[in-house]
Amino acid sequence: MIKSINGWRAVFALMIVLFHVGVADLEEMTWAGVTFFFMASGFLLALKHPFERLDGQSWRHFAWNHAVKLFPLHWLTLVIWIAAMAVLGLLVIKPLALVANALLLHSWSLSHSVYFSYNRFSWFLSTLLFCYLCYPLLSNWLSSMRLRSRLVIAASLALIDIVVLAITGSNDYYRTALYVFPPVRIIDFIIGMVLAGTVARVRELPVIGKGGSGTDAELIALALLSVVVMSYRSYGWLLPWSDAIVWWLPVAVILLSCVIYDRREGFVGKFLASRPLQWLGDVSFEIFILQGVAALIFNYLCAPALAHLGFGHPSPFDTPWDKSPFSVSPYSLIPWFILPIDILLAWLVNRLFTRPVSRMLRR
Repeated sequence: MIKSINGWRAVFALMIVLFHVGVADLEEMTWAGVTFFFMASGFLLALKHPFERLDGQSWRHFAWNHAVKLFPLHWLTLVIWIAAMAVLGLLVIKPLALVANALLLHSWSLSHSVYFSYNRFSWFLSTLLFCYLCYPLLSNWLSSMRLRSRLVIAASLALIDIVVLAITGSNDYYRTALYVFPPVRIIDFIIGMVLAGTVARVRELPVIGKGGSGTDAELIALALLSVVVMSYRSYGWLLPWSDAIVWWLPVAVILLSCVIYDRREGFVGKFLASRPLQWLGDVSFEIFILQGVAALIFNYLCAPALAHLGFGHPSPFDTPWDKSPFSVSPYSLIPWFILPIDILLAWLVNRLFTRPVSRMLRR
């Protein structure tokens, strides 16, 4: 694992969780984070597991090893979610949606009630599973081509994505459906794969330092990411493509800078490679998937106890929150209670469930 990429995983996972629990200023970073996860998956697989030759046995072996990364965690979360809803009296079973969800096929539906059914964040696993199953075939196909041909294919797929989203426009229903739809999201994955093939060529460029640290490249990547965020906030015309396309360039620069300057990180890379972020990066998968469960734990177990301590509702005798610049609304503190619950839950599930189950199923 490239440590700086693992650190970026942690950063984006935390930002996604904070946005989902109420930090509205992180909306753009959430879109960037999801795009990063798909591109980084294709990028890292292409670097580590090229399929120049493909047969049925090697495909089945690869598919099994990657399916066991997804299904056990998904089924555990699904059982927890159903049990919690049953206890709270909120459970509504829709057989078709439940079967599709359990088989990780629900992101193929264009219905909001299906692809966001039960644990709504499991759509990511459904779409990622499709990318994993396609990877050996894609890798074998692309490996037979020259880099120029791969770039043409990536550009063609990107153009198709741009046109489809332009037609969709700002219609939230269809934008959200395409946001989770596997044939759309695999374009991010393929772009990551093609990007991995450019690493050797990029290393040969005279502007890429042969020695020293990657500080300049890291700052350029951060600057590009910041420019896209500020551009989106300033120009509404970016909306149709803000879910994925506008993040391709900054994410590509992030990934290239991480792999080219691996073990020669600048101060940003050293921060990303620090032990706390590596620990968070190792459980970032669980942090993302279990955020809904963490919110349930907070809402129904922790919030009542915190309310007795004065959190959750301002006292009628206090200064109104909107009149005092020095007071902090207890509502704004909710994300900072849910996040530690999510991290603790992710660590426990990773150590006590994900790792041992994965080792057992891969034997």
